[in-house]
Amino acid sequence: MLSAVELADCTPHTLDFAGRASWRVRVVSELVEINSRQLRVETRRAGADIELQGALERTPDAALPTGMDLLREALAAAEAELDALELRRSALLAVLDALNAAELAGGQP
Repeated sequence: MLSAVELADCTPHTLDFAGRASWRVRVVSELVEINSRQLRVETRRAGADIELQGALERTPDAALPTGMDLLREALAAAEAELDALELRRSALLAVLDALNAAELAGGQP
Protein backbone atom coordinates (compact mmCIF):
# COMPACT_ATOMS: atom_id res chain seq x y z
CA MET A 1 0.00 0.00 0.00
CA LEU A 2 1.32 3.39 -0.95
CA SER A 3 1.81 5.73 1.97
CA ALA A 4 0.54 9.29 2.00
CA VAL A 5 4.16 10.46 1.91
CA GLU A 6 4.87 8.34 -1.18
CA LEU A 7 1.82 9.75 -2.92
CA ALA A 8 2.81 13.30 -2.03
CA ASP A 9 6.37 12.69 -3.24
CA CYS A 10 5.27 11.35 -6.62
CA THR A 11 6.36 13.84 -9.27
CA PRO A 12 5.30 12.25 -12.58
CA HIS A 13 6.84 14.96 -14.78
CA THR A 14 10.30 14.09 -13.44
CA LEU A 15 9.94 10.36 -14.14
CA ASP A 16 10.93 8.57 -17.30
CA PHE A 17 8.50 6.27 -19.12
CA ALA A 18 9.46 3.23 -17.02
CA GLY A 19 9.09 5.20 -13.79
CA ARG A 20 5.65 6.44 -14.76
CA ALA A 21 4.63 2.92 -15.84
CA SER A 22 5.81 1.51 -12.51
CA TRP A 23 3.83 4.13 -10.59
CA ARG A 24 0.78 3.56 -12.77
CA VAL A 25 0.84 -0.18 -12.00
CA ARG A 26 1.13 0.50 -8.25
CA VAL A 27 -1.70 3.04 -8.28
CA VAL A 28 -4.05 0.90 -10.38
CA SER A 29 -3.30 -2.13 -8.21
CA GLU A 30 -4.22 -0.17 -5.11
CA LEU A 31 -7.38 1.16 -6.76
CA VAL A 32 -8.44 -2.42 -7.48
CA GLU A 33 -7.84 -3.32 -3.82
CA ILE A 34 -9.85 -0.29 -2.67
CA ASN A 35 -12.74 -1.30 -4.94
CA SER A 36 -12.66 -4.80 -3.46
CA ARG A 37 -12.62 -3.45 0.08
CA GLN A 38 -15.47 -1.08 -0.76
CA LEU A 39 -17.64 -3.96 -1.92
CA ARG A 40 -16.98 -5.87 1.31
CA VAL A 41 -17.75 -2.81 3.44
CA GLU A 42 -20.88 -2.00 1.44
CA THR A 43 -22.08 -5.55 2.10
CA ARG A 44 -21.32 -5.20 5.81
CA ARG A 45 -23.09 -1.83 5.94
CA ALA A 46 -26.15 -3.19 4.13
CA GLY A 47 -26.32 -6.14 6.53
CA ALA A 48 -26.15 -3.88 9.58
CA ASP A 49 -28.75 -1.54 8.08
CA ILE A 50 -31.15 -4.41 7.32
CA GLU A 51 -30.72 -5.87 10.81
CA LEU A 52 -31.20 -2.47 12.43
CA GLN A 53 -34.35 -1.74 10.42
CA GLY A 54 -35.77 -5.14 11.34
CA ALA A 55 -34.97 -4.61 15.00
CA LEU A 56 -36.57 -1.15 14.96
CA GLU A 57 -39.72 -2.58 13.38
CA ARG A 58 -39.92 -5.26 16.07
CA THR A 59 -39.15 -2.86 18.94
CA PRO A 60 -40.29 0.66 18.02
CA ASP A 61 -40.41 1.97 21.60
CA ALA A 62 -37.86 4.21 23.32
CA ALA A 63 -36.39 1.36 25.40
CA LEU A 64 -34.17 -0.03 22.66
CA PRO A 65 -32.08 -3.07 23.51
CA THR A 66 -28.29 -2.90 23.60
CA GLY A 67 -28.13 -5.00 20.45
CA MET A 68 -29.49 -2.06 18.49
CA ASP A 69 -26.70 0.13 19.80
CA LEU A 70 -24.23 -2.43 18.49
CA LEU A 71 -25.97 -2.43 15.12
CA ARG A 72 -25.86 1.37 15.01
CA GLU A 73 -22.15 1.27 15.85
CA ALA A 74 -21.51 -1.31 13.12
CA LEU A 75 -23.39 0.84 10.64
CA ALA A 76 -21.47 3.97 11.65
CA ALA A 77 -18.14 2.12 11.47
CA ALA A 78 -18.92 0.86 7.97
CA GLU A 79 -19.89 4.34 6.83
CA ALA A 80 -16.70 5.81 8.30
CA GLU A 81 -14.62 3.17 6.51
CA LEU A 82 -16.40 3.94 3.23
CA ASP A 83 -15.60 7.64 3.70
CA ALA A 84 -11.93 6.81 4.31
CA LEU A 85 -11.82 4.59 1.23
CA GLU A 86 -13.32 7.37 -0.87
CA LEU A 87 -10.66 9.83 0.34
CA ARG A 88 -7.93 7.33 -0.49
CA ARG A 89 -9.47 6.70 -3.92
CA SER A 90 -9.51 10.45 -4.61
CA ALA A 91 -5.83 10.77 -3.73
CA LEU A 92 -4.91 7.82 -5.94
CA LEU A 93 -6.97 9.11 -8.85
CA ALA A 94 -5.22 12.49 -8.57
CA VAL A 95 -1.84 10.75 -8.86
CA LEU A 96 -3.10 8.66 -11.78
CA ASP A 97 -4.35 11.81 -13.54
CA ALA A 98 -0.95 13.45 -13.00
CA LEU A 99 0.81 10.38 -14.40
CA ASN A 100 -1.43 10.39 -17.45
CA ALA A 101 -0.94 14.12 -17.99
CA ALA A 102 2.85 13.72 -17.75
CA GLU A 103 2.66 10.88 -20.24
CA LEU A 104 0.73 13.06 -22.70
CA ALA A 105 3.23 15.89 -22.21
CA GLY A 106 6.13 13.54 -22.85
CA GLY A 107 7.38 13.86 -19.29
CA GLN A 108 7.92 17.62 -19.53
CA PRO A 109 6.81 19.79 -16.55
